[in-house]
Amino acid sequence: MSALFKAIENRDDYVFMSGFHHWVPGAVAYERMKALFPGGYKLHLSADQMEAERVAEAVLPLLRDLNVYHKIIPGPERYAQMNTGRQRGKFITIYSGPALETFTRVVNMLDPFLSQRRFLPGPRPLVRLAAEPTEETRIGRSGMLTYLTLRDFSE
Repeated sequence: MSALFKAIENRDDYVFMSGFHHWVPGAVAYERMKALFPGGYKLHLSADQMEAERVAEAVLPLLRDLNVYHKIIPGPERYAQMNTGRQRGKFITIYSGPALETFTRVVNMLDPFLSQRRFLPGPRPLVRLAAEPTEETRIGRSGMLTYLTLRDFSE
């Protein structure tokens, strides 16, 4: 396992649960928000497997600064495994909640940041609950961000 993912495991503000490392401060705020608004915007950041660690090193501090709930795959091996199935491309998941302004703020911060660094996108995520495999909607110019809206994140 790489140094970055070992460091995440040793941080007090991330907890491993349901196959992902969840950022705890964002999760607490997210749970409060979810009591009022169960759904909203969900972003996926898809990175090329060879660049995934560099992307995480660059992006995770930004997500924490934005104070937005996110979760990340626990390591490159798990990401490679996910990329062979219906969960492909879901390297980092960002729950921006129901407010369009929060969603827009996150996209407007991340997309130019990713584009400037010329990171390579990974596979385009699929809508998990679709009857037929359907790709998520891309947003921005980096090619790394996709999103969907859900009435209820627990669906």
